[in-house]
Amino acid sequence: MISSRHDNIPPTTKNAHGSEPAPTVTVSLFGSIRAAAGRGSEAVEIASGCVFYELLRSLSRAYGNEFKYEIFQEGGDDLRDDLIVSINGVITEHSKLEDFQLFDGAAVSLLPNFSGGG
Repeated sequence: MISSRHDNIPPTTKNAHGSEPAPTVTVSLFGSIRAAAGRGSEAVEIASGCVFYELLRSLSRAYGNEFKYEIFQEGGDDLRDDLIVSINGVITEHSKLEDFQLFDGAAVSLLPNFSGGG
């Protein structure tokens, strides 16, 4: 469903005629998620109609099991309870992401839950 500008993610299914560029989202990764992926930010091409979970599944295949563990609960497709998801600067509840459709220019940030303080 997606492809990376860096060719680390499998090619996308582009629009039927291939005449227009595929929609692109920016994925930003932080903390342990960034370490597992080996990068902090990526411009990713998506197919029209791509939903949030399709993006995460494709990224998990591309970045490997360590990344998948940081995103999904063990042995499943449910997001980790401590994963923070921001779309276009708005922290989004997991329950609203099931069928959330991504559009060209979207900014997706994935953050582990941070602890600590003063």
